[in-house]
Amino acid sequence: MDYSIAGRKAIIGKNAGKTLYSASLQLDEPVTLDQFAEHMSSHDCKYNKGDIYSVLIQATKCVREFLLEGRKVQFGDLGTFVPKIKSASTLSSEDFTAQNITVVTARWQVGASIKNMRKDATLNYQPSRKNQALLRQAEKSGQSNMTLAEKANAGTGTSGDNTGGNTGNPGAGGE
Repeated sequence: MDYSIAGRKAIIGKNAGKTLYSASLQLDEPVTLDQFAEHMSSHDCKYNKGDIYSVLIQATKCVREFLLEGRKVQFGDLGTFVPKIKSASTLSSEDFTAQNITVVTARWQVGASIKNMRKDATLNYQPSRKNQALLRQAEKSGQSNMTLAEKANAGTGTSGDNTGGNTGNPGAGGE
């Protein structure tokens, strides 16, 4: 897993106004359902990609049915789908109707085996996405020197990582 260090200005709390640095995960391309089914079938599985793909598509439909019945759907160590609603508030319970419910959705509760994978993760420090782009640009134009993105931008939330992931201690995993 690749990460870089990003600085963000704290808005509230004892560090309000200070720039705090933390790890920002640099995500690779997402795995599609098709790729997932292919990968799963390659793990000494007696089912082929098409079988797995069909089961996952059908599972999606079934999960939706159970959620609409107001039921949790548990997938063991993978996790649990939980139905969730959002509503507009009223000043009295008598004024509240089903029309006040604005969103019916689900949330995912991660299962035990994937809740904290820190001890199994290999973490690799990488320059920020902004500095990676500057390096690519310098290489393409044949430059032998380049100027990195200024640290002054670090506290503005524009570190260039584009991952949105504040994942904790910037030193975690080493550099």
